[in-house]
Amino acid sequence: MILTEYEMPMPTVIRRISILTLLFLGIAGAHAFAQADIWSAPSEEELRKIITGSTLTGEVKAQPPFNFTEYLSADGTSRGKMIECCKPEELVAKGMSYAGEWALDQGSLCFTYEGEEKKICWKLQVKGDRFRMLDQQFGLAGEGTIRSGNPDNL
Repeated sequence: MILTEYEMPMPTVIRRISILTLLFLGIAGAHAFAQADIWSAPSEEELRKIITGSTLTGEVKAQPPFNFTEYLSADGTSRGKMIECCKPEELVAKGMSYAGEWALDQGSLCFTYEGEEKKICWKLQVKGDRFRMLDQQFGLAGEGTIRSGNPDNL
């Protein structure tokens, strides 16, 4: 004998409603979480507006990892400091200074540093004032914060 919803005992109906509600909330919550974790890949024009005249501060996930802060001036030069991981509080005071040039090349942020011949490029993803650096071969290469101006006087 098959019972309809209206003929089922009340706890069975409540149980089904509870399960359906939890299932719906789980799907809605997962969608909301996915929406909250979206990182945009800005166009080259948008990226130029975001990073020109700003300081990128973060960590490169190399071996060994290191922290960096780097000012990207409007004239295409860059100045920065780096320190081996993981002492960001010592970055400005004790970091090793470096300089170079930056440019956007096919949607990637590229650097050529003094004394280096090889150009280093990353795709940037941006969410608010945060960024991720992606390497085509290895994936996530680093992440950090975009700060307006040159707050570290680089």
